[in-house]
This record gives sequence, C-alpha cells and structure tokens, in this order.
Amino acid sequence: MYLKRLEMQGFKSFADKTVLEFMPGITTVIGPNGSGKSNISDSIRWVLGEQSIKSLRGSKSEDIIFAGTQSRKSLGFAEVSIVIDNSDVKLPIEFAEVVVTRRIFRNGESGYFINKTPCRLKDVLELFMDTGIGKDGYSIIGQGKIDEILSNKSEDRRNIFEEAAGIVKYRARKNESEKKLEQTKLNLLRINDILSEIEANIEPLKLQSEKAKKFLDLREELKSIEIGLFIYNIDNYKSKLEELMKDIEIINSQKTEEENKLSVLQNSKEILKQELEEIISKIEETQNLGFESEKRIEQINSEINVQNERIANNIQNRETYLKEIEELKNRNEEITEEKENRINKKDYLKASREKFAKELEEKEVELKELSSKLTEEEKKIEDKKKQVEQDTETKYENREKINTIEINNENLSKRNKTVKGEIQDTISKLDEKRMIKSDLLKTFNEKESRRNECKKRLYEIGERREESNSKIEDYENKINKLTSELRIKDSKKKFLSEMEKEKEGYSRAVKSILLECEKDARLNNGVKGVLANLITVPEEYQTAIEMVLGQTLQNIVTETEEDAKKLIEYLRKNNLGRASFLPISSVRGKNIDRLITNGTQGVIGIAAKLIKADKKYEGIVSNLLGKTVIVDDMDTAIVIAKQNNYSFKIVTLKGDIINPSGAISGGSATQKSTSIIGRTNQIKELEKEIENLNKEIQKITKEKEEYEASIESLLEEISSIEQTSQEIEIEYATEKQRIESLEEAILGFETKLEKLKTETEEIEKTILNNENQKLEIEKNTTNLEQEILSLTAEIQAFADKNKENQKYIDDLNFDITNLKISVSSFDESNNSLEEILARIETEIQGNLDKINSKQTQCREILKDNEGINQSIEDYKQKIEQIKLEVSTSSETVEKLKQQKASKNAEITKTEKEIEEKYSIIEEVKNQENKLEVKKSKLDVELEQIINKMWEDYEITPNTAGEYKKPSNIAETTKKVKNLREEIKGLGSINIDSIEEYKQTKERYDYMCEQRLDLENSSAKLKKVIQEMTKIMKEQFEAQFKTINKNFGEVFQELFGGGKAELKLTDEEDILNCGIEIEVQPPGKKLQNMSLLSGGERAFTAIALLFAILKINPAPFCVLDEIEAALDDVNVYRFADYLKKFAKNTQFLVITHRKGTMEAADTVYGITMEESGISKLLSMKLKK
Repeated sequence: MYLKRLEMQGFKSFADKTVLEFMPGITTVIGPNGSGKSNISDSIRWVLGEQSIKSLRGSKSEDIIFAGTQSRKSLGFAEVSIVIDNSDVKLPIEFAEVVVTRRIFRNGESGYFINKTPCRLKDVLELFMDTGIGKDGYSIIGQGKIDEILSNKSEDRRNIFEEAAGIVKYRARKNESEKKLEQTKLNLLRINDILSEIEANIEPLKLQSEKAKKFLDLREELKSIEIGLFIYNIDNYKSKLEELMKDIEIINSQKTEEENKLSVLQNSKEILKQELEEIISKIEETQNLGFESEKRIEQINSEINVQNERIANNIQNRETYLKEIEELKNRNEEITEEKENRINKKDYLKASREKFAKELEEKEVELKELSSKLTEEEKKIEDKKKQVEQDTETKYENREKINTIEINNENLSKRNKTVKGEIQDTISKLDEKRMIKSDLLKTFNEKESRRNECKKRLYEIGERREESNSKIEDYENKINKLTSELRIKDSKKKFLSEMEKEKEGYSRAVKSILLECEKDARLNNGVKGVLANLITVPEEYQTAIEMVLGQTLQNIVTETEEDAKKLIEYLRKNNLGRASFLPISSVRGKNIDRLITNGTQGVIGIAAKLIKADKKYEGIVSNLLGKTVIVDDMDTAIVIAKQNNYSFKIVTLKGDIINPSGAISGGSATQKSTSIIGRTNQIKELEKEIENLNKEIQKITKEKEEYEASIESLLEEISSIEQTSQEIEIEYATEKQRIESLEEAILGFETKLEKLKTETEEIEKTILNNENQKLEIEKNTTNLEQEILSLTAEIQAFADKNKENQKYIDDLNFDITNLKISVSSFDESNNSLEEILARIETEIQGNLDKINSKQTQCREILKDNEGINQSIEDYKQKIEQIKLEVSTSSETVEKLKQQKASKNAEITKTEKEIEEKYSIIEEVKNQENKLEVKKSKLDVELEQIINKMWEDYEITPNTAGEYKKPSNIAETTKKVKNLREEIKGLGSINIDSIEEYKQTKERYDYMCEQRLDLENSSAKLKKVIQEMTKIMKEQFEAQFKTINKNFGEVFQELFGGGKAELKLTDEEDILNCGIEIEVQPPGKKLQNMSLLSGGERAFTAIALLFAILKINPAPFCVLDEIEAALDDVNVYRFADYLKKFAKNTQFLVITHRKGTMEAADTVYGITMEESGISKLLSMKLKK
C-alpha cells in the first residue's frame, strides 16, 4: 500500500487544481520560504481528519480556503483528495484504489467521501486505524510533532507509541465500552427509581381495578336486562302503533271513499247546473223567438236576394262565354278551310318541284360535260354565271321570305283587330260593373258607418258589462274563498276544541288534574295551567321548542310549592300516576354567561328570548330555555358547541339537539297538527278569525247585492243596443255579399282585359319586328340585283365575242337558273306553307282549348246556379220552419219551465246530500285526528324509550338483536332494582383504573426486564473492558520493549555511539503512565532531553521515529522539515537512513537541505509565479 496521488483545489495557497503523483521511494518537495510547501503536509493531515485549525496554522475554518489575491477573487470552497494504492488489501475495504476526499465551503458546510461516497469522519478514522496513518499517527511528522515528542510532558508522547504498538483500536473500543458502561449505570439507576414509584402505586390500582371490573360486570348484566326491557317496551309500542296504523288506514279509506262520493255529488251538481243554465237559455231564446224570428227571416230574405243576384250575374257571364265560344268556332271553321287550301297547294307544289328537280338534274349533267371542255377564260365566265345563279336564287329566297312576312303580318293584323274589339267589349262591361259597385258602395259605407258607431257604442257598454261581470265574479270568488276558509277554520277549531276538552295529547296524570281542576275550584286554586298553554312560540321555532322541552311542555305551572304539593297528593290518593310541576315561587331562571359565535352565520338566538310569555313566567321560561340556543342547522350547531366547549344545549330548527354532555339526538320530528303548544291560544285565535271571516262574507255579499242593483239600467241599455246591432249586421252582411260578388266579376273582367292587352302588345311587337326584318331583306335583295346586273354585263360581253360556242351553254345556264329558281321557290313556298299550317294548327288547338274552358265554365255556372237555387229553397224552408217554431213557442216554454223546476229540485236534493257528506267527512277527520294524536303520543313515548336506550347505552333497536326480551317483567324489574343497589353499594368507581392497572403492570414487567437486561449488559461491558485492558497491556509491553531496543540501536547508528533508552514513569500502570526519554550522546553524560542542543533533540526524535518505523512501518510517511536543525554531516546520515527504510515505507519529505534532496527519487518544486498562488514543478531523478 502506498500514496499514489494528492489532489488539491482551493486549499490555502493552491488556488488552482494541483495534482502530485507519487511513486514508492523518496519524494522531496522543495521551494523558497512562503511558497506553500508545508501546505502540502497540512492538506494530507486535513484530509485524514484533522479538526484543529490551529494545527493547520490557521485561526478559523475559512482560513484553509483560498482567500484570493489582488488579482484573483477568493474561492468558495476547498477540496483535497488522497489516492492510495490498496492492491495488497491492507485497508479494510474491497477496492484496489481508495480515494479519500474532504471538502469544505465558506458557509461552513463540509463533508467526507470515500471513493466519492459520502461518509463520516469516524469512517475515515476507522479506515486508517492501526496503520500508522492518521492525524495522530506517526505517518505525518512536522515541526510541531517533533516538539510533541520532545515535550517535557511524557504523557504527550504516548499517542505515537500506542499507534506504533497497535493498541489504538483496543483503546478506542475500551473507551467506547466505558462510556456505554457509564450510561448503563445511569439507566439502571433511573429504572430502579421508576420501579420504586410503580411498586408504591400498583397495589391500590389493583384493588380499584378489581372493584371496577365487578362494577362493569354488574353494569353489563344490568345493561343486558334493561336493554331487554327496552326492547320489550319498544315491541309493545310498535304493536300498538301497528294496530293504530290499521285503524288510521281504515279511517283514511273511509275518508277517501266519502270524499270520492262527495266529488261525484259535486260533479252531478255541476252537471245539473249546466243543464239548468241550458234550459234557462232555451226559455229565454224561445221567449225571444218572435223578435228573433223576424230578424232571422229578414236576414234569410236578404241572403236569398244576394243569391238571386249571383244567379243573374252567372247567367250574364254564361251568355258572354257562349258568345265567345260561337266566335271561336266560326274562327276555327275559317282557318280550317284555309288549312285545306294550303294542304292542296302544298301537294301541287310537291309534284311540280319533283318535275323541275328532275329536269334541273339532267341540265346540270349536260352543262358539266360541256364545262369540262371550256378554256380558262370560259371557266371564269362560268364561275360568274354560277355567282349570278346563286345571287338570283338568294334574291328569290328573299322575296319568298318577304311574301311570308307579309302573310304573317296580315294574319296578325286580323287577330289584333279582333282582340281590340274584345278589349272594347270588356272595358264596356267592366265600366258597367264598376258603376254598379260605386252605387252599392255609397249605400254600404253608410250602413258600415252606422254599424261601426253601433259597435263602438256596444264595445263601450260591453266593456262596462265585462267590468260588471268581472266584478260580480270577483265578489262570488271572494265569497266562495272566504266560505271555504271559514269552513276549514271552523273544522280546525272544532277539532282543537274537542282535543282541548278531552285533554288529548297529555299524559294520564296531567289530563286527570286538568279535568278535575275544571270541576273543583278549590283544587284549581293556584293552578296556572300547562306550560304549553302559557307560552306563545312563533311557528318557525315550534319544532325546536317541542324537541327541547319534550314532556316538559306538559308540566303544570302553579303559584307556589304548596299548590304543587296539593296536586301531587291528589294524584297519589287517586293512584293516577305522576306529573311534574313548576312553582313560580321556587323555580329560578338560568342564563348563558357568554355566547361565543366568532361571526358564525346561522345562530338565531337564545330560546328563552325568542318565545313570548307573561312576565310572571319569565323565571320558568328562563330556567327551561335560558341555556338553550336555537340555530339554523346541525353544521352550525356543531361549530357553536365546540366554540363554547359544550357549555349549553343547542337545538336546530328541525329539532336536532346537541346536549352539554356532547350527546346528539335527532331524526324526524312529530307532526305539528298534534302539538299541544299554545293550543288554547290557537283556539282563541281561530274564533277571532272565524268571526272576522263571517263579517267579511256579510260585507262582501251586501256589496254584491248593491252593485247588481246599480247596473240594472245598464243591462237594459245593453239589450236595446244589441237588438239594433243585430238588425244593422243583417243589412251590412247583405250589402257586403253583393259587393263581394261584383268585385269577383270585376276581377274576372280585369284579368281578361289584362290578358287581351298583353296579347295586343305582343302582336304589335311581332308585326314591328317582321317589318324591320322585311326592310333588311329588301335592302339585301337590292344589293343582289345590282351585283347580278354587273355580272350579267360581263357575261354578255364575253358572249358577244363567243356567240356560237357560248349560245348553247348560255341556254343551258339559263334553263338551269330558271329551274333552280323554280325548285327554290317551290321549297320556300313549301316551308312557308308548313309554317302557316303549323300556326293554323296551333291556333285551332288554342281555340279548341278556349272553347273547352269556356264550356267548362258554363257548366260550372249552371252547377253553381243549381246549388244557389237549392240554397234559396233551403232558406225558404227555414223561413217556414221559423214561422212554425213561433206558432209552437208557448208550448215549448211551458215544457222547459217544467224541466227547470225538476232540475232545481234535483240540485236542492244534491246540495243536501253534499252537506250530509261534508258532515260525515268532518266526523271521519275528527276520528282520524284523534287517532293521529294517539299515534303521535305513542311515537313520542317510543322515541323517548329509544332515546333513553341510546343515552344510557348508545344502542339502537336495530343493533340490539343479541339481547333477549324478559319473560317475567315483574321479576326482571325486581332484579334491576337489586343490581342497582349492589352497584350503588360499590361506592365511587374508577373505570380507568382497569386500564391504568393493566398499563402499570405491563410497565412494571417491562421495567423489570429492562433492569435485568441492563445488569447483564453492565457485566458484559466490564468483561470486555477487562479483556481490552489485558490485550493492551500485553501488546504494549511487548512492543514497547522492541521499540526501546530499536531506539537504542538506531540512536547509536545515527550518533555514531552513545546510548538511548525509553522508560515508563509507572510500570504498574503502563497503559496510562508517561514515557521518559533518556539519551547519552557520544562523549557526554546521561542527561535529560531538555538539556540537549536543538540539533541533538531533533536527531533524537528522528532516531525514535526510525525505531518505530522499524517495528511497524507505515505505508507512507510525510516529514516536514524535521532535519532543519541538523548540520550537514547529520543530514547525510539522516538521508542514508531514509534510503534504508524506503524499501518498506514511502517518504514524502519537505526540505531545504541539499543532502535530503540528493537522496530523493522524485523532486517537486513549489514556487509562486503569481503572488499568493502556489505552483507545482516536478522532476524525476535517475539513480
């Protein structure tokens, strides 16, 4: 094992990262004073765990971090690593190379690392223990260490001898064992104190525990029996409730049945009323039939006149349509004859064209044969002739087109003339109808004006009638509503009065006292009543107050305690049960000292301040409710309870309660209809409300009668105006029907006129377009004629020159031209005829369509007239029927009056049955309410049993299945009494003593075990200390002798004679005594170290160091200028000795001496090129 490498960064003057590589042998570090050589020794000491900053030549931990220079900033940390070759595994770690690193930051944070893994200082020290390497070992020797070895205090030099003897690890273990032994003794002393204290308390706790266990056994037995009784009572109450529920269901069924019957009767009554109203309406209609019949007959006659006018109008329209049909037929005959002529002409043209076409073909063949023989000039002339032929052909085509256009224009002019005649005729008829309409409109406007005035008047009066009807209806609705409310309140009052009379809802004892007090004035003296009737609770707080007070609501308030005593004696004497009393003279109020809310929302207030009561009952109210707070909900209740440390009772609006004990009760509340709170006051309030309702009904009824009398004249005026309005409406409807018929005819004529005008415009537009086309064609034709004349002149000139040869060709050309003209003329004429025939066919078809349309309209007119005539006949029959009804109206009225009387009798009978049903339903409701009261009472008592079972044992009926019901109630009750007396006889019980005794016993047993463990540990530690001491003595004694022997030998070799010896100051205590050094240099007397010169002292220390290395060589050794005090001769001796030991120990020597340098294998130089910053130079030497 040896030191391979030293790495420094930021350590003292080594600002930059500096790496020193080492090899086995001797390495020297040289340099001028102040260059930082000793910082290398300090860095090794520091990384090996040196804690004394003073030993590192500093005053505080920051001093080992590079502090900066004038040109460089200070660093924030310092780090040193040593790399050790551990290939021989001398260090107890499984690595061939071990890197130990120490790092420190300016903020004080520091850390150790072994192979880059964080570790403790202890780990580093243990790693190098007994190797000679370490801050206290002999591997690092500086001037301070020399002084320590040569110190006058012999104890100071023990460390280096113990390290050399290899007993450091044993001493460390011994010291650690001694510390543990001391701690064990302290723990043993403490445990003995605790056990003494426990032993003093354990016996009394045991007695209390046994007593508490007996109490728990008795209580559990009592619990089992009482829960059985609770279950028995709960089942008993439930069976009663089930029977009661069956009775309630029967009553409900009966009530539902009676209500259904009532509903049927009410529906029957409504139907009878409707039938009666219909009969009354029919009577009024029949009585008014004479007047109405005249109006209806007049109206029907007016309708007949309108229908007759429609018939006349239809006849006139039909005649017009027949005339138009006749004209269309005549027109079709004319164009049909024209069509036949055109077809004949077309056949003639076809035959002629075929003849001329054949002849043209023969001439063209002949001309073609001749033309092939012509000269070039003749060909040009032939081309011109062909051009003449083409122009001539085009000219004739143009003339044919012009002829066609003229024929079309002629036909269009004829049709235009006919249409214009129709337009004039239509305009004449339209003017006639418009004049008739104008005359009718004057009359109609007058009648409409009268009608509007009448409607306006009728509307104005109608609004008043609607207003009056609405007001009467409001009166009736108010009366009905108040009557219904009166019936409900009266029923409720009867029900409450009955309950109060029978004292329903009270316990047997309270009920008996109240009933007796009503009979016995002496007994009643001093009795104020039941608490429930003496307080007034706002409706929103009733549930909360009921749940808080519970059965206390039935407590009887008396004037004095004597009055209460008198009532108690009465109950005992008559064996009527028990009741609670609240004497005004003795009950004192209780109030909350301080209500802490801390701004919590939902706190309503203290219950006593939220209810009303007579001033003399304030003490009672305050006593019962002064320490109760009402809140909105359970969340608020829990918050307030915690804030006030459960110092008072809290109740929510729904009746959930938090008691001062912390117990919470809640669930569904009892029905308010069975509440006894303020029942007497409620009855009085209902009586007042009923009286007020009766007065209100009488007042509204009187107002209604007065109002009906005030509007009688208005109703007569309305009747008169309605009669006039009906007459005007008939006249208005008649005139309006006539105008609508005229407007329909006018609309027909206007539509026809518009179509005719449109047709005229289109015809004139077509004629104009045809004329423009004709002018264009004529212009083109003129141009063609001029071109023909020019070409003909050229051909004629050529012909004059070639008369003989050309004559025959000209004749042929002339014949061909004429034939082409003829054929073309035939084609044009044929095309023109086809167009004319197509137009004629279209016109014939259009006329036929018009004839069919007109004929259809004529048939519809006839059909419409038949329908109108039938309507007229129906109207006439209606008139006859009305006359017949008028004649038989008196008989009908008499029959209707008889029906009216019969219906009235039926309605009276039904109303009587309805009243009877109301009485039955009220009786059923009273029975139902009584059952509800009983049920509520049972519910309350059942809930009290369940709550008591919960409060006593925190068990619900659902979780009490394991408990059995008692078979003999009397014996069980007796047994409960005996158990309670036995429990009472036990006196005060400390339930916690059971658990306390158990815990104390467990603690006592545990402490005894701990004491035994500590005593065993103490014995073991003493044994370990003895063994360590024995080993240390034996090993130190043997090694000390060897070191002493080696010291003498080395001293003689270094000094060249003399002698040296090590002595123990106390051989009886060799592990703690001092070590004296006695030396005798050559030629001098034996003397103490203090009398030696500086060089002799240093050389003696070096001799001792080599003596130790001889017995236990360190892997490496750092020597910092230890030979500085030697002369040159002794330096060379020192250097020779270094070489001798370099085989087993690696040396790093910091020196100024030449002799030491000469012995080195490697030399490192330290310099300061930059002020304050050390720099490394290295050199390997070859021997």
